[in-house]
Amino acid sequence: MSVRLVLVEDHPIVVDGLRTALADQPAVEIVGVAATLAEARQVLAATSCDVVLLDLRLPDGSGIDLLRRRDVDAPGPDYLILSSFQTPEYVSAAVVLGASGFLLKTVPAAEILAAVTAIADGRLLFTPDQLRAARSGAWLPLTAREHEIIAGLIAGRSNDELAGDLHISRKTVEAHITRLLARYGFVTRTELAVHADRGLLLDLPTRHGSDRPR
Repeated sequence: MSVRLVLVEDHPIVVDGLRTALADQPAVEIVGVAATLAEARQVLAATSCDVVLLDLRLPDGSGIDLLRRRDVDAPGPDYLILSSFQTPEYVSAAVVLGASGFLLKTVPAAEILAAVTAIADGRLLFTPDQLRAARSGAWLPLTAREHEIIAGLIAGRSNDELAGDLHISRKTVEAHITRLLARYGFVTRTELAVHADRGLLLDLPTRHGSDRPR
């Protein structure tokens, strides 16, 4: 019996390439394709599948949301991340939320095929280097307010400008920045902004709960 695969990917070239590569592979059958989070939820609700090949950067959000919102106590597909980016935070989020592996889009199609079939057999495919990176960049979801603060830092906004933008006090802005600097081990806001920009932190979903500085 072939592995039933759903592709969640918004780049037509990648989808077409995978369709072509897997067309003559009886071990895997593509049973659904989605280009957005909304489409993915509809496809997964209506389609029985074994593995989801999941991009993390989608037009309407992060693919990580599919992992975060799934029912871990109910039977369902395994998830294999296929991304253009392999930041420590990305890999850490995938590990924490129960993905079975993480591949870059630059790997050969044969490696993707092998990974899909291995995951369908119950194997985990994170490499030792990925697991070490995940530990070093352990993912703690930003709150919505922290997301706004970091977006402002990346945009070069001052503390006073951020306070005005977000309708909060300068003291509250400073408290958020101080806590974020401590979390990521930086001294300056520039270091934090560069890290967040390069690590694509704002592409990962935020968490619910209080934004009050602690």
